[in-house]
Amino acid sequence: MTSHPADRTGTRRLISVAAAAILTAAFFTGHAIGKDDDDHGSDEYTIGLFGDMPYNALGKAQYPALLADINHAHVEFSVHDGDLKAGGDGPCSDSLYYTALNYFNSLEQPVIFTTGDNDWTDCWGRYGPSTLPYFDPIERLDFERMLFFSTDRSLGQHTLKLTRQTAEGYPENQRWRRGPVVYLAVNVQGSNDNYPYPETDAEGGPTVPVRGPAEIQRQRNEEIARKATDFRWLEEGFDYAKQVHAAGVMIIWQADPNFNNEQHLTNPHDWDAFPDYVNELRTLTEAFDGQVVLVHGDSHYFKIDKPINHSSGGGVLTNFTRVETFGARNTHWVSAKINAHDPNLFVFEQRIVSGNTQ
Repeated sequence: MTSHPADRTGTRRLISVAAAAILTAAFFTGHAIGKDDDDHGSDEYTIGLFGDMPYNALGKAQYPALLADINHAHVEFSVHDGDLKAGGDGPCSDSLYYTALNYFNSLEQPVIFTTGDNDWTDCWGRYGPSTLPYFDPIERLDFERMLFFSTDRSLGQHTLKLTRQTAEGYPENQRWRRGPVVYLAVNVQGSNDNYPYPETDAEGGPTVPVRGPAEIQRQRNEEIARKATDFRWLEEGFDYAKQVHAAGVMIIWQADPNFNNEQHLTNPHDWDAFPDYVNELRTLTEAFDGQVVLVHGDSHYFKIDKPINHSSGGGVLTNFTRVETFGARNTHWVSAKINAHDPNLFVFEQRIVSGNTQ
């Protein structure tokens, strides 16, 4: 049976919130670099992209070297595209998020984090007893919102100002601008975007808890509401990009949307939440004159491709590019060089961390 942290004693909850407030206040005092979300910035700069880490003992041992490598590269900022741990690597306890916050704040330049399914949607027990005690996914997302997304600044030793979708209750949806590019971080998750089915819950085997119809419907309701809000955030972001004459838009989220069922999944319930997102990306990209990039994690294979065709005619949508970051046992990162004078605008390069190749 899934335990709900919201039902714990009020004392423990108050202590947890107070600790987060102290950490947040201590960090955000005196570390802003004065760059706003609509700052014009430079026409040429480099950013870092990483996520799905640290995973398990090996990843935890290698993670500090990756963070040091990003610091050494002097990127303008970096983005972690979700998943703070492997699915079965312990519970979604408060310490997971505090540890992640400390790691992020070891980065000298700003870092923006977007949530992952292993951080919240799967915390109900998807990976079985190794993740006891189990948690309510929505409560864990609310905890992340409090810890990571409660101010208008990014994480990192230096920060940048962000616009958040806080008024609608989704502060993890973020927007900022640097030079010719508008960036949009969006809460889109693996595990079918938290739209569950009884048989997909059962795929974990007999040791995985069974969620009843009411709980499955509660999670579906969360996904339906969030998806509608995500679409509004994307549409507003592209409108803003047109307004400021941006040359490109980069979208960052966690989920691998399984373009064209490239994973050859036989059960549509494993991925039927994603075609709506792909159609939204197609519609927005076709109506935008510049370059569009989707950065995601989730499947842990570094790749760069053009997986979307035009809505009519069958030809590839040439101004849309997908970048999937490293992850899991591959503790490396991707650099993106932005150059307003290059017609491609973005140039991506794998950054293999010395010592993390075993």
